[in-house]
Amino acid sequence: MEYITGYELTSYYGHILCQNVSTYIPWDDIDKNNADILLERVHTAGGLVGIAHPFSIGAPISNGMQFSMEIHNHHLLDFIEIINNAHPMIPDNYKGILWWENLLFNGFRIAPVSGMDFHRPCDRSDFFTTYIEIPDTFKNNTLAEQFTNAITNCKTCVTKGPIIKTNLTNNSLFIELLSKEDGFLNEIDCKDPLYLKVKTASEETVVSIDKNLRTDMNELISSTDSVIVIELYKDKIEWQNLIAIGAPVFL
Repeated sequence: MEYITGYELTSYYGHILCQNVSTYIPWDDIDKNNADILLERVHTAGGLVGIAHPFSIGAPISNGMQFSMEIHNHHLLDFIEIINNAHPMIPDNYKGILWWENLLFNGFRIAPVSGMDFHRPCDRSDFFTTYIEIPDTFKNNTLAEQFTNAITNCKTCVTKGPIIKTNLTNNSLFIELLSKEDGFLNEIDCKDPLYLKVKTASEETVVSIDKNLRTDMNELISSTDSVIVIELYKDKIEWQNLIAIGAPVFL
């Protein structure tokens, strides 16, 4: 069995996560006004670094839960836990999603991931899960190497249903919705209507979907856009009905 080493570096002023790290990283000189110091140390140790549940309720309810450190260089972030299954979509998780999207639209390549925070037995049937895309050239690599490749290239999908897979060719965006068994959408229970929200920094559009979809992006993409974000909703477009966020599509 393979597993990824890592731990929560600190729970002061927010939770900083490090993955692919198995050595101790000093944090006792933590500075609320400069998170970059700790982020850089994780990279020096050869790891990946990210922020967990950045907008979860903090003091006085839960000291240190909400991320309150100042980041000066967001290029240091490899991933953001945009959804934590132990915390509600409103008022917590949706703010993390919007923060991540805003950073993407401002030129920072940061992978989306989900978290669970297992503190007691619970039903995981409706939990969000993170899937990574593994290219053929990495099929025989270690799990740690596959994970690093997926995070650094933002090839992650956060979902509690279909897995969103995309391909952009000549401004035509092909979107596939795959089941966990690698089937196509017609193998998924689609009794409820599904809606894709396709977003760039300048525009967004909503498309009703019941099969694999090819969407002409010419009218959506402007010359200043650099990335596309894809959100999938069930029944209606409200945060509580979000079921998946695909890997960002870089233009």
